[in-house]
Amino acid sequence: MLAVSLILLAGYIGWLLYEAYANRRARRSFRHVIHVSGIRGKTTTCRLIDAHLRHAGFRVFTKTTGTQPVYIDTAGVEHPIRRPGLPNIAEQLSMLRRARREGAEIVILECMAVAPELQRVSQEKMVRGDWNVITNVRYDHIFEMGESLEEIAESLSAVIPADGVLFVGEETFFPFFQERCRARGSEAVLCPGTGPAGSENRAIACAIGARLGVDPAAFPQAQEDYHADFGTCRCYDLGERRFLDLFSANDPQSSLQLLRETFPEGGELTLIYNHRADRPDRLLLFLRHFFPQVPCRKVIVLGECRYLARRLLHRAGVEQVELAANWREALEQADTPQIAGVGNIKGQAYQMIEYLERGEAHE
Repeated sequence: MLAVSLILLAGYIGWLLYEAYANRRARRSFRHVIHVSGIRGKTTTCRLIDAHLRHAGFRVFTKTTGTQPVYIDTAGVEHPIRRPGLPNIAEQLSMLRRARREGAEIVILECMAVAPELQRVSQEKMVRGDWNVITNVRYDHIFEMGESLEEIAESLSAVIPADGVLFVGEETFFPFFQERCRARGSEAVLCPGTGPAGSENRAIACAIGARLGVDPAAFPQAQEDYHADFGTCRCYDLGERRFLDLFSANDPQSSLQLLRETFPEGGELTLIYNHRADRPDRLLLFLRHFFPQVPCRKVIVLGECRYLARRLLHRAGVEQVELAANWREALEQADTPQIAGVGNIKGQAYQMIEYLERGEAHE
């Protein structure tokens, strides 16, 4: 019995050593690995960088987690990632090896980890990104990252590379990240947006391209190779009504900014909040930082644990709250010219956007 245990232990140690060797070999084959973190816009930023560099002739391999996890191979073909169980950061290792087999020069990986200790392990032991990105610091994942923006910035700093470059999309916490970069021998580059919400994502893509000698003027043409993630913010015409899809915006600050940009004149508004049982923290954040600033006729709760969500909304001062058993019922109950969907895209909200995208019912 002891001999069997020793053989198994030796086999396990051998497998770990091979894994470490294979990962180092894969990592050495790339010109750069870009590890993209932040609260909002990670998937969009990955895809924008991919399009910009691919258009310039680089062999790029990109993996995003977005609404659905996918990887884009060096030929530009998008492939869904099938997971046998829950997401695991070890998935990044298999992506690096696949990218090596395809002869990629540049690898772009969206950060999978939320908890700061897992972000650090992913960056330092697995991905080893040298040109990394923090898109922004906003309220989300407060159970893992902390309740204040300062705590969230501290958590996100776990992906700062050693002796590399960090591209930052927002100015507010740039001095903080700049100081952390100095301590790690890295350079911090500010890439602020100059337009509507999300313009910092484009600025980051242009800055990374410029570092590789790509003319920023080529960026608009490169957008021909850009494919947005499913569920990206879009306004749908429903006849006498307009529906704004903010389900994937996730955090309250981004949702509020996009809502005001799309409906600048105000007017009567209905909000559809899609609730997830495993994300009560997001509802708490919307109750603090979104609903008090958005005058609306009513809030329709869709998704899981609807009665709990209604009770919390009432307690926070939202007077008219209705429940909808499914997305069709939610759209029927929304009787104002302007409608916006917020919170989460999983489940019923995903089915709603599929219907609006394809123009056909999704049973």
